[in-house]
Amino acid sequence: MTKSELIKEIHRNNNLNYVEVEKVVNDVLQEITKGLQSDGKVVLTGFGTFEKYYQDGYNGINPATGEKLVVNGGYKVRFSSSKKLKDVINEN
Repeated sequence: MTKSELIKEIHRNNNLNYVEVEKVVNDVLQEITKGLQSDGKVVLTGFGTFEKYYQDGYNGINPATGEKLVVNGGYKVRFSSSKKLKDVINEN
């Protein structure tokens, strides 16, 4: 599911204005981003946790050319699903 598909589904299921739904979805994503920037962690009870972490750099090899290269370290985001979400997706 893409972001636009998510917005359309919320719009259809709740009979809400599409533009307003789009704004709310964008606001939620922006607040999650801000939370990761400032606190490094965002917990959505019943859904899961987004957490910022630092991955060290490493030496790599370009598989197409065999050329050695250095991959710089940087921050990444990991997501851990809640037990409730795991239970729901494992019902199928």
